[in-house]
Amino acid sequence: MASSLFLRRALSQAPLCGRASVPVLVRGQTSAPEDFFKKNEELKRPMSPHVTIYTPQWTWTLSIAHRGTGVGLACGIYAAAAATFTTAGSFEAALAGTTISPLIGSLAKLAISFPFVYHTANGIRHLNWDRGHGFEIKTLERQGQMVLGGSLIASALIAAIL
Repeated sequence: MASSLFLRRALSQAPLCGRASVPVLVRGQTSAPEDFFKKNEELKRPMSPHVTIYTPQWTWTLSIAHRGTGVGLACGIYAAAAATFTTAGSFEAALAGTTISPLIGSLAKLAISFPFVYHTANGIRHLNWDRGHGFEIKTLERQGQMVLGGSLIASALIAAIL
């Protein structure tokens, strides 16, 4: 009982999170945003940070690629499932009826195997980060280069074997 009274007194006397110093804009008052936009125009600043002002880095480039391969794999799986359900007979029979040159076939195998291998390898890299390992800048760059190079080599081997 005494501790709750003490807590209530302490909370009632001190402003929470410095609320008293935060300016409050009243409805219809627009002076603060106008000053902000005028200052940004005078300094020729962009409205918000944009990709074009940053130097490309391994971490965010590979992160975008990881998301892209994930979306590509999901779309490919859905397309294969739709093709399986809509073809007469079996999917293998539909594929057997098509003629593809060896070069186009090899490129198709590479295009199918690379997203799978890269997404898997980069997913393992992310699991390593979840364990709290490999956050030094040099380690991040080296792991990214290893994932990309290893994925290219492994997907080329898969395309050559199949």
